[in-house]
Amino acid sequence: MTSEEKLWPRISIETWADFQREIEPHLDGDWIFRGVGSVRHQLLPSVGRKRGDYSYSREAEQDFFDQFKREALPLLAIRPADGWEWLALAQHHGVPTRLLDWSESPYVSLFFAVWGNDDEDAGIYIVPRPARASRLGDDPFLVEEVGFFYPGYVTPRLVSQRGLFTVHPIPTDTYRPDGVKQIVVSKDSKRDIRRKLDATGIHHAVIYSDLDGLSRRLVAVQDFRAAKLGTSAAATLAITSALTKQEGYVKTKGNPRDPQKGQWGHVATRNGWTLSAEVSEVSENWYAIELAVQPEAGSNHRLTGEVVFHLHDTFKEPVRSVMPGHDRALLKVWAYGAFTVGALVTQDETPLELDLAELENAPKRFREQ
Repeated sequence: MTSEEKLWPRISIETWADFQREIEPHLDGDWIFRGVGSVRHQLLPSVGRKRGDYSYSREAEQDFFDQFKREALPLLAIRPADGWEWLALAQHHGVPTRLLDWSESPYVSLFFAVWGNDDEDAGIYIVPRPARASRLGDDPFLVEEVGFFYPGYVTPRLVSQRGLFTVHPIPTDTYRPDGVKQIVVSKDSKRDIRRKLDATGIHHAVIYSDLDGLSRRLVAVQDFRAAKLGTSAAATLAITSALTKQEGYVKTKGNPRDPQKGQWGHVATRNGWTLSAEVSEVSENWYAIELAVQPEAGSNHRLTGEVVFHLHDTFKEPVRSVMPGHDRALLKVWAYGAFTVGALVTQDETPLELDLAELENAPKRFREQ
């Protein structure tokens, strides 16, 4: 296992009481928290994430930021004082930056986790509070180490969310400080946790501190009153027991939760090639997956060209090329749960697809999350 694949502890919770128990040791002010709607999302600044044909470069980041400053200036009542405030403003309005949003409140972070979506388990990252970022003039791009800062350009939302930022000098590096851990929030518990957060004063009207937040909170309250606990539609979905078989390569509509699903023809064996996987649990909520493409049993094929594996988009490198050895192309990765893998045998352009949730020999918990 490389340092890039370093695993961090993941602790599963199913109830509000579970969360209280796990968070209690981290209420001494020495920690910061980040909630994510999917436990698969890693601590990677938005400007460093791959999307479509975009890949990070320092020049592209600087150009993007400079353009935002030029075009935003006429729209501002107050001009940011320095580069730090400009960067925080850009992050606040959705511009990809080298910043990550955090909160000093685990309950605010839990709010963002459980309101993300009801289709996936959520996550709460807990990390030791890093040192305050050095202010080198007005240029946050000169910082050499990860650090936190409170922006001077304060918005009501940032105050109500007890927000702060970490700045990341290498935005393509996943943040893995010593002591990081993750609480996994079961998707089936989200509805109940939302109700309890509301009862403790953590709701849209407080988090967003505006009329939009108030409106969203009123809608949520109506839902709480009308709905019965435990009736989430996501909890009733079952994973199919076998892949759909097709003779040809038929690409179907994409699934944002499982982006490779249906994109590679639905079958794991075609044209004398087969895609297989072995899954083993290495620690709580971490699974080692060994993927293999090789000739189908009884085939006289020889694998000589590279195989291109397509993984879930939450991997830092979702597309990986592997040259074969001993007539097999092998790739080992670590993940939280099942997803669909696509593979392309380049020597004859054969597409293969394997839904890891369908592996009968894989751990049951892996297949279900």
